[in-house]
Parts: sequence; structure tokens; C-alpha cells
Amino acid sequence: MSKFFITVFCSLILSAHCFAQTNPASDAPSSNLDAVDEILIIGEQPGPSLWRVYKGDNVLWILGTFGPLPKKLQWRSKQAEDAIINSQEVFMPPGAHAKIGFFSQLALLPSVIGLKKSPDGLTLEEKVPADVYERWLSLKEKYIGKDKAVEKYRPIFAGHELLETAQKKAGFDDEDMIVKRVQELAKKHKIKVTTPTYEFTVEAPRQTLKRFKQTEMDDVPCFTKMVDHLAKDLNNMRLRANAWATGDLAALADLPITDPGSECWDAFMKSSFAEQEGMKDLPAKVEAEWYARIDEALTNNTSSFALVPTLEMLKKDNVMAKLQAKGYRIEGFGFDALKPD
Repeated sequence: MSKFFITVFCSLILSAHCFAQTNPASDAPSSNLDAVDEILIIGEQPGPSLWRVYKGDNVLWILGTFGPLPKKLQWRSKQAEDAIINSQEVFMPPGAHAKIGFFSQLALLPSVIGLKKSPDGLTLEEKVPADVYERWLSLKEKYIGKDKAVEKYRPIFAGHELLETAQKKAGFDDEDMIVKRVQELAKKHKIKVTTPTYEFTVEAPRQTLKRFKQTEMDDVPCFTKMVDHLAKDLNNMRLRANAWATGDLAALADLPITDPGSECWDAFMKSSFAEQEGMKDLPAKVEAEWYARIDEALTNNTSSFALVPTLEMLKKDNVMAKLQAKGYRIEGFGFDALKPD
């Protein structure tokens, strides 16, 4: 949920400034970017085995997704394909959706201009610590080039621009190929597709965007974390992607998991905008909507299929632990070994 506020704004502004999902960083130092030599695995790969959640004889198959993945990777899992084909319902990742009419959306387009800019008019050099800015400049020159506009972005947006550009140049794909492939399979075999969605109403969308453009956020720590993530962790990003692609969840679980996006989420949650717009409880509502739909599926469907980020599954307070607490039986990689302390 660390990128949840971006999802909210995606629905508000017609996806004009949506963030791609970035890969959590490791605290372990790596060699600098020029010395990275880990090769990205390409070609047809199976990804990890599925988790299984049972209510009596009814089963929910869960595929742990991952991103970013290599552009030249072709995900092909016979187990996942069979599970999808034999299911009555396929669940996409959950989200939130702002209720805005078509003509209201068109009226929003002029308001989108300048959304990324810092509201105080200061440049990154004026906003972030000198040592962080030096690291930023070095990475910006390497990956973004001479683009001056990004220097006027909010730190959170500038950091994302850097990460996204660097990942593309390193051979990663910014599209979610797993979600796309699952949707294609479900459509081909006429399987019901459900996206658990919490809908909320935005009474005055133009004014909402205007308030966001005027709201300050303490996003310098978020920016710093993203810059450090890229400076130290590109090699580990490759290791994680390779481990997922080959289905080696043991290797993936051994890599430290920290989320640079958590700093960004904290910055947003502490902002006056989140308070004024009543958004602080949206993540909990989205989560509740997902569990409600999953409960219904396990009750009514003989077989269902769902997508959940693998890294969420490997956390101590993971999805499986919460499903087990509801009384469901769980099977799949490392669940017993990864129970909360």
C-alpha cells in the first residue's frame, strides 16, 4: 500500500502521472552501478509455484507477482495456466476509484499541468541536502541526461523519474507482464475477472487537484531513499528478478526486504491534503474490500485465482497469516517458516 496515494491520483487524472511499481530495496551495500555484472535472465521462465488457500474443498490459487521484470522475459507457468482455466473467478490486484463523470474528467485535463512541480517553486538543489543532491546529479546525468524540468519537480516525483528511467536502461520492463498475461488467459477462456475496488466520491475534482498542487509534503526522505536505492541496489534488483523468474523463492526470501516507497507513503499520510480529503483510511478500506471478495469466492467458487505481490507474501505479517487467522488452510512455499514471530 506504500504507493496507494499514487493509485488514488491515477483515478483522478486519467493515469497521466501514474507510478510504475518499483522493486523494494536492500539495506545491504552493493558495488557501484558501473561494476554491476549480474545478468538478467531472459526467455521463457515459470516464476514461482502457487500458494493454495482452502475452505473445505474450495480452493483459492495465489500467484505471487513481481516487478519490475526483464523486458525479454517470457512468463509461462503451466501450473498457473491450469489454475486459471479451471477457476470460476480471477482476482486482479485491488485498488480505489474516484467517482468522476466523463465531462468532469475532461475538465480536469488543464488542472493536470504542473501537478509534479514543487508548490514552493524551489528546485531540488534548494530543497535537498547537498550530499544527496550530488548523488542525484551523478545519477541524473547517467540516466536522465540534461532535462532541466525534472529539477523543478517535487522530490517524490523526481526520484521516481530517475528510478523508472534507470530501470528501463538496465533492461527492466515498466509494464506488469504478469497481470497482462493473466488477463489474456482469463479473457480467452471466458473466466470472470474481478478487481476488488473501493469507490469514493470526489465532489470537486478540480479543487482537489488544486489543493494537492498547493500542499507541501515532507518528501525529501523519500527522495533520498530512492536515490540511495538506485546507487546501491541495482545488482540486488537483478538478483531478485532472477530469483522470482526461476521460481527460487528461497533465494528471494534471503534478500533483505525494505520498501523505499514507505517513506513516500509516510510523507503523503502526514500531509494536510490527506487529512482534508479524508484519505487516511482508504488503504484499510481497500484491504477490507479485497478480503471480503476473497471470502465470498472461497465460499461460492470451487476454484478461484488471485494475484498478490510476492514480497507482500514474504513479510512476517503476510497475507497468508491473515487468511489462516480466518480459519482457512494454507499450502505453499515457506508458509510455516515465515509465520510472524
